[in-house]
Amino acid sequence: MKDNYFSTIEEFKTTLPAKKLMGLAIKELFPNKNNWFGFVLSAFLGTVVAIIIGYSAETVVLLAGALNTLIGVQLGIFGCIFAVYSIILAFLSDSYMKKLAEIPITNKAKSMLTQSTTYYESVLFLYFINIGLTGISLILCNCLPSDFRLTTNWLFDCLFATALMILYFTFSFRVFYEVKSTIYNTIVLFRASIAYKFIDFSIDKSDEK
Repeated sequence: MKDNYFSTIEEFKTTLPAKKLMGLAIKELFPNKNNWFGFVLSAFLGTVVAIIIGYSAETVVLLAGALNTLIGVQLGIFGCIFAVYSIILAFLSDSYMKKLAEIPITNKAKSMLTQSTTYYESVLFLYFINIGLTGISLILCNCLPSDFRLTTNWLFDCLFATALMILYFTFSFRVFYEVKSTIYNTIVLFRASIAYKFIDFSIDKSDEK
């Protein structure tokens, strides 16, 4: 048991640089057997929205409107996730943290406690990156005239703008889809907390007898 505690201390006492934490956060979005549906759905929606906006006569206006809506949603979700992260840290009792530190993750050196906190940190960084991209893009759109053209070739401009928007909207929708996993992880932690509290209650009752 002490080995688990020492391992947890080693995992938490060292904090990675912000750029490495952001890199780990981006890896959460890479497609795998567990999240392929979210990736495909995000890519499909991102492509559809990008084509609609990219081939419109008012690309700049439509994009600015979409970005303005998205940044409001992103800021709201970021605030909610940050609040949940703070609440979780607050309700982690000493006994519950000990239990989580003792639960190993299959094929990984990290404990469930480390994995849970690392996941929430990754999600916070993902929304920070997404909000940053949206904010910069919105500023650029507001600085451009509504009839802005990159070149004299209309088809090239549409293809170029659409390609960039596919990347952005796919990333943005994929980050939004990650809210599902955030909700699930929160439910798992709360349910496990309740279970361990009742285990402690039963142990206390046994000791009384």
